[in-house]
Amino acid sequence: MADWRPAVASDATAIAALARAELGDYGEAAELYAERIALAPDGCWVLVDEADTILGHCISHPWVRRAPPAMHTRLGTLPSRADCWYLHDVVVAPQARGTKAVERLLPILNAVAISRAIPTLALIAVGGADRYWSRQGFVATNGGAEGFGADAVYMERSA
Repeated sequence: MADWRPAVASDATAIAALARAELGDYGEAAELYAERIALAPDGCWVLVDEADTILGHCISHPWVRRAPPAMHTRLGTLPSRADCWYLHDVVVAPQARGTKAVERLLPILNAVAISRAIPTLALIAVGGADRYWSRQGFVATNGGAEGFGADAVYMERSA
């Protein structure tokens, strides 16, 4: 079974390739993933098999509720008064689906958010993924999804 391990800068190229393959235009450049890993290493994880092949990733970081960063842009810095832990990308390759990988990841992200006194996890679901995220306790919330496509849904849940 694949397990989550902390992402490191050298994973950024594989993360970007997986994101592009699974997310299409929502996938971003390796340097953007590398920046997020550097800014919030405790929020960046890769799902790997026994050979350390990346089968999934989560790029997440502190941010401000209902104001997600624009796609395809560097963050520069993290906000000093973050009030949510923003799940920027969560991707699981087809061969690792059905393993409850995300269900195993969410407690890790909850613990990170709580350790930083951040009470909320947030994300933008696209392509109908809001149904999946609803089953994980996320609730559609007004605001925050502008610029992410017509089917984008901003969602939050308590950490």
